Formats: sequence, C-alpha cells, structure tokens
Amino acid sequence: MSLNLDKTAWKRVTLSDVVRHVTDRVDAETSGLERFLAGEHIPSGSLSIADWGVIGRDPIGPMFYKRFKPGHVLYVSRRTYLRKVAVPEFEGITGEKTFVLETLDENLLLQEFLPFVLSAERFHAYAIAHSRGSVNPYLNWGELAAYEFDLPPLDEQQRLADLLWALERYRLSIRERAERVWDAAAVVLRHAWEVERKFAIGVIGECVTGSTPSKANADYWNSEDVPFYTPSEIDGEFIASARQRVSLAGAKSGRMVSKNAVAVACIGGDLGKSAVVTEPGISNQQITSIVGLPADDAELLQAILAHPRGRAALQARETTTIVRKLNKSDLMKVEVPWPADRRTLHAVIRARRIATVGANVEASRLARSRSGLTTEIFGGAK
Repeated sequence: MSLNLDKTAWKRVTLSDVVRHVTDRVDAETSGLERFLAGEHIPSGSLSIADWGVIGRDPIGPMFYKRFKPGHVLYVSRRTYLRKVAVPEFEGITGEKTFVLETLDENLLLQEFLPFVLSAERFHAYAIAHSRGSVNPYLNWGELAAYEFDLPPLDEQQRLADLLWALERYRLSIRERAERVWDAAAVVLRHAWEVERKFAIGVIGECVTGSTPSKANADYWNSEDVPFYTPSEIDGEFIASARQRVSLAGAKSGRMVSKNAVAVACIGGDLGKSAVVTEPGISNQQITSIVGLPADDAELLQAILAHPRGRAALQARETTTIVRKLNKSDLMKVEVPWPADRRTLHAVIRARRIATVGANVEASRLARSRSGLTTEIFGGAK
C-alpha cells in the first residue's frame, strides 16, 4: 500500500515550532480529579488507554502533578525504547517524566495528527539516541523539542490522520471482540465454580515440583537445548518462551516438565499464577507443575485456576514464613470444579484461545501497516 505522497509543499519544522509542552500543575488530593496515569498504565504501540490509577485509592507518588485533558498527547520520556505514546479520553494527572503535549496552532499542526508524529520509527530512533542515562534512560524536553520532521499541509495532515486513526479504531474493535469472548468465557467458568462438583488437583493430575540444575556446573548453562522456566515466565495462558535455556545434561539433572503441563508459581508475589507449557523443559523449585493431562484438559485447568475463584483457592492454601509459599502437598489438596463431561467447557476455552490468537495476529498485521505508513510519511530511522 502506497500513499503516493507529494512532499514538495511540506515544511521542515522542529517540534517546538508547532507543539507546546503543557505544564498545568495541580495537587492530586485537592484537584477534584479521579484518575492518574503512571508509566505502566500507558501501553507500548497503542494510542488508546484502557487502564489507570484512582486517586485516593491507589498509591500515587509525590511527582504526579501534571494535569492532562482529553485529546492531549502523552509521551513517556523515561525508557524511550518502550515507545509509549497515548491519547487519553479523560482528564487526569500524570507524572513529571510524562510530557503532556498539544499543538501551538491548529492552523499549523492538527492535534489529531500529532500522535503519529511521535509514533513514527524515525522519532523513536531519535528519542532513543538522545536519551540520557544507562540504567533508566530519559529524554529531556530540550532534546524532544529539537526533533525535526517534515510537516504536510493541513489538508494532507487531515487525510493522513483520518487513515491512521481508522487503523487504530479497527485495532480497538478487534480487541473489543476478543474481550467479549473472554467475558462470555468468564461467565461460564464462574458458573462452573458455583455449581459443579469439586475435585482435588491431586486427583486430576500428578504434581511435580521443579528443581534448578547446579549453577556450579557451567556446562549445564552454556547451551540453548532446553528451556528453563521460572515464575517470571508465567504471564498469560501459555509459557511461550524462557529467558534461560540449559543443556540436555542439565535438564536430566532436574525434573523435566512435559508439554501441556500446567505450571503454577508457588512462591512470593507470583504465587497462584499459572500457564500451560508449550515446549517441554524444566522449571525451578518455585514452580509446581500439574502433568499427565490432555491438551484440552490442561487449557481448561489453567483457565479454572486463573479465574479469581481459582486464585483465591490457591492462595487460601499458602503458608507464610519469610515469604509466601504453596507446598506441593497443599497444591494437590486444592479443590476445583471438574465435571465428568467437560466438552462444553473445552469448547468455551477453545473459542477464547481462537479469539485471542486471531486478535493478536490481526493486531500485529495492523502494527506493521501503521509502521509502514508512518515510515512513508516521515521517513525511516536515522
């Protein structure tokens, strides 16, 4: 897809020529505002915000004092490699390291075009290159203001903004459809927790606690043969990758976790998180895996454990000494709904997975399309 752009009438500007850094300072407690946005609330690669903190309920730091309004463009200037640009639909407060931006003059730069100036790979490359610090790099307003780009005439800005916002709205519609499937699945799982007969996990499958290969044996760790799973990899329905891998000999010294095992984090703040293993590997002793289940049953059990009732049932069995812990023997005693005929539940979980995979594939395609269009508009990374 080509935009066939004629850039002869475009004008080279710096960001400070056309954009204002809004510094409307307010006190969170007395502002009368309800919401605040920290860095973790602003997603990477998406202009839309679906999460926020609530003032007076959630912890908020002393450096949160910058008011933003609907339509402002927020740019997180710390850890610029995360590429966090968003446009809120509500009023609230954000922190000192998030720039609140608006156009100086709508006759020069349309506010609805500004987010895409800051979403282009060319801009991200500039921001990363001009960030300061190594551990937690950040970009000052001076460096941001000096960013140069070619600005189209207003009519061209409008045409391009309409196209790019249409892509964003379509991406959101795909996500919302997937969320509706998840909502329907949640209703079915809640019903199962309320009415189905409960069985102990130890009756459903065998529980195996992981073990870490000896760190003293370097040969175990200088290899890419077998994934080594820790609780940090348990994020979502499936464990898709591992940060570390070990040799076959190292894996044999531990305990292998088969494909379709349900890995459950059993220590610390991750306690109760679960995921289905997609590639056989080994895990550390902070994970107990439920093995011996067919694929459909593994996905179903993970969904049951990930339900709020499931997390509560797991956490009710935990013990606390120095850290929170769930022993294998206690995990085996946790009771979950497990009907003899699970075909309906299998179908619901399968539909949820298909919706998720489809949404992710389409979102990736749209992200590539948007990246290609913004590169054609603003040029590639330099």
